[in-house]
Amino acid sequence: MNIRLFLFFLMFTTRLFSQNYTLREAPIRDEYNTYLICSAPFVDNNKFVWYSTNREGDFYRFDGKNKLRFSYYTGKNDHYDSSYISNYSWLQDSENNIWALKQNRVYIIKRKPPGYVVERILLERESIDRTVGIGMDKLKNIWISNGSRYLIRIDGKQQITKVSHPRLKQGKKSIQIFKTLQDGRLLAKSGYDIYFIDENGLNYFGNLQSIDKEMNAEFQFIENGKIFKENDSGVYRYNGKPFRYLYIKELNIQVFNRPYANIAPSYGYSDNKTVMYNDATVFIVNRNDIYINRFNKQKGEITTTDTLSFKTPVAINFSRQNPDFIWISTHDKLYKMLVSPNNFDKILQFKNSQLSTRTMVSDTKKNLYIGTYEGLYVVRNTNKKAEEVFIKNDKKGVFDAMYLEKNDHILWGYDEYGSLKRVDLSTRIKTSFKMPDETGQVTFVKEKGDSELWVGTTHGLYVFNTKTEQFHELKGTNNELKGIQFQHILQARDGRWWLATNKGLFFRDKRGDFLNYSVTNPDFKNKNILTLLEDEKGNLWIGTDGDGVLFLDLKTGHLKNYNVRDGLSNAIICGILESKNAFWFSTYYGLSRLDKKTDTFTVYFKEDGLPDNEFNLRSYYKAEDGVFYFGGLNGVVAFDPEKIQLPKENPYKIFLIEATYFSEKKNKNIKDCLCESESTDVINLPYNRNYFSATFTINELFYQESNTYYYKIEGLTNGWNDAGTSGKIELYSLPPGDYVVQVRGKDFKGTVTVNEKRIYLHVRQIFYKTPLFIGSITVLILFLIIYFFLRKINTQRKVFEREKEIAELKSSALRAQMNPHFLFNILSNLQSVLILKGEMEANKYFGAFSKLLRLTIEMSRQELVALETEIEYIKNYILLNNLQLNETIDYTVEVDSSIKNKAEILLPVMIVQPFVENAIIHGLSSKKDKKLEIRFSVENDYLIISVQDNGIGREASALLKKNSKRVYKSLATEIVNERMKIINDSYKNTMSIEIIDLFESGISLGTKVIIKFKML
Repeated sequence: MNIRLFLFFLMFTTRLFSQNYTLREAPIRDEYNTYLICSAPFVDNNKFVWYSTNREGDFYRFDGKNKLRFSYYTGKNDHYDSSYISNYSWLQDSENNIWALKQNRVYIIKRKPPGYVVERILLERESIDRTVGIGMDKLKNIWISNGSRYLIRIDGKQQITKVSHPRLKQGKKSIQIFKTLQDGRLLAKSGYDIYFIDENGLNYFGNLQSIDKEMNAEFQFIENGKIFKENDSGVYRYNGKPFRYLYIKELNIQVFNRPYANIAPSYGYSDNKTVMYNDATVFIVNRNDIYINRFNKQKGEITTTDTLSFKTPVAINFSRQNPDFIWISTHDKLYKMLVSPNNFDKILQFKNSQLSTRTMVSDTKKNLYIGTYEGLYVVRNTNKKAEEVFIKNDKKGVFDAMYLEKNDHILWGYDEYGSLKRVDLSTRIKTSFKMPDETGQVTFVKEKGDSELWVGTTHGLYVFNTKTEQFHELKGTNNELKGIQFQHILQARDGRWWLATNKGLFFRDKRGDFLNYSVTNPDFKNKNILTLLEDEKGNLWIGTDGDGVLFLDLKTGHLKNYNVRDGLSNAIICGILESKNAFWFSTYYGLSRLDKKTDTFTVYFKEDGLPDNEFNLRSYYKAEDGVFYFGGLNGVVAFDPEKIQLPKENPYKIFLIEATYFSEKKNKNIKDCLCESESTDVINLPYNRNYFSATFTINELFYQESNTYYYKIEGLTNGWNDAGTSGKIELYSLPPGDYVVQVRGKDFKGTVTVNEKRIYLHVRQIFYKTPLFIGSITVLILFLIIYFFLRKINTQRKVFEREKEIAELKSSALRAQMNPHFLFNILSNLQSVLILKGEMEANKYFGAFSKLLRLTIEMSRQELVALETEIEYIKNYILLNNLQLNETIDYTVEVDSSIKNKAEILLPVMIVQPFVENAIIHGLSSKKDKKLEIRFSVENDYLIISVQDNGIGREASALLKKNSKRVYKSLATEIVNERMKIINDSYKNTMSIEIIDLFESGISLGTKVIIKFKML
């Protein structure tokens, strides 16, 4: 088979032996890019592909959808057309720099934030031929061959050294770097001479022709044991022709004569390249053709199985990490070819139509009958080919929910006209049996017993008697089965029948009653059940409509759910089969394999060889020979599950290709290429330009358009948000704060990338909302509050002191008023003493008066006075008045034992004297029996002063004053009340005065004054 690809080529898939080859064009062309590709593709460590164009110094990196350009020239570039492909040889060094080598120059593409730079080193050359090669030794030196008799070494400081060997100088052949050995040494060849490069530099190994004369100059290196038998030399055959291969023990390498050197002449440059896949397939490139070859290592044979022919010269390359993904470049296009194992056989495939398969059964001869909406087909066990079974009176009829009796002759199934049909396969005649009204569509037919069939429908469960040809509906004890949609019936090994319905899972107990399993196991809450399987251990596997797969341990009632989040391809389960090592689930989108040991899923789609991604309910079957059959919208897929080649683990990563944001440092919007950056540096965004966008890609490049992306923002969003297939995330109007943007991806099979990208963002707050500004304002406000508070306190203190000063002045004024009043009374008494009692009594009176006057003068200067001073003052005052009254006053001044130290107790000055004066003058002066008691005590921190007389009382005194011709106005009481008010205002209600009139049987016994003063 020879396949030629033309310009309109979009996608090509073919199957050769046990391999599938899918070829697609990479979308690198646009209206602005019309340059020719002039290099073989190069795959870097991230699995991205690089290529150069015929525009000098122009390079592109393609990640599956984003094409990034890297150019050495910033102005007008040299532009010429190349007549061949492989003008460049590529290398990725230990610093991830990309080296693109041409004969007389090498370009180095380096990462330099925020993007990349392209540097150039000019090289000398002898122009013996046009071959080029590049490699890196264990010391990180770069070695270059460019068609000269010497090599060029470039060290880490980009110092250039020419390195040659005496044999090279004597010869006329150039030296070419070919391969890197596993131990880090580089292999080079010059004609038949083999050289290697190690830490000591360039070393000559030997001449291949002297080792084996049958080797030709077009030999090529290959890893030991990769294609040929390990450690072996001999002859292999290419399309029947013998070619030599040789094992070199000292280098642990094999060399072989290239077969395509005999097919077409070598053009002297490296457009010929051999790519091996899976030890069984060899791709050989010769000018415009790629030969696909099948290799048999045991027989030593390589056979061309296919040829891909292009209009222009072609070059290929692949990634060591992913050798089943091959890149192909021509002058004008870039292709990608995926090589995958062919695990599946397809049945009922037609060129112009698709056949939807509904059900499958097998007879005792292992012939497989397949029911469809367009007739009945059989796959004969003898030739494994499908052929239509023609029914005489049912041409192209519907065959669904089939059951084949053990005699292999009678086939039961659903007829499209609401009937159950019986087909005699020996006579090819159909007989129909009308179903009861409103039964709906038949979903399954299953043997129940002798002459009885279970018939499940979308509106109930029936038993059909094949002898009486009568239907009997099973409604359940309480009509719990009536009108239910039945999907599947299963008889377990313990004899119990299990039913899958749209109302949950039912089972039949020993009494024959049908019970809903959720009654016995409340944890089972799933309603819409589609299919059932009992595994080898007696556990139940339950396929649901939208909730994935349920595992049910019937002994313990333990449940486990498998869903899309666990790797299942789809949550609607059409069929379940069990193999030795796995469970298989056909779904509405893809086929899923659950490994019994690892409990992990592997999923398969059309890209893996399935005829279609959508399968049908009840369309699955496990043959006696272990072959699985799953039917869908496009025929049947058949495979032996024990021979399935599981895909190699090839986890994909997600990359941040480009970020766009406003840079405060540069004061403009920038595009930052962050592809290889794993930095935790924070990107600062101003509050008024709080926009951020980023472009991501997954290094799964073949089905890139089906990859999906998800992101979440710590501190802003909950859970993962679907970003679609574009890989672009745009964040607008981010509120001020710190954020971590996490991004991950899924490939076209739903496998999550092994890594997540994290971007740290900080959106600045507007200045008046920043903590510094708010803190400053808060401090300022607090300062102002404190200032005004202290100012108010100071003002209040001044007001208080002023008021206190005024009060003291008032008190002093009142005391000053009391002193003249007191002196007036004393002098009046003195006058009486001089006239009535003579000089001796007057002298005595003057002595007491002088003491009292001295105390009065001293006390008038004070607001408060000690209790002992007040008592002394009172005693002197009483003494003077008693002299005037001829010592007729019987008085006592008593200090209670509660008062320990009279000198420490303070009270307002002259506060007691006015009441003593009133008692003597107004109460006792007109009585013969004069008694006056003054008592001082302390109760509850109060000083209590009691002044009690046995005078005539206040009423009699007022009456005498009224009838007296001499009007005498007493100011003492009024002054005391004013002083008390001032004292209470100044000291917060510390003083009270109570005047009590004493009576007995209506007769006045005197007056009692109680003064209470809170001790200071």
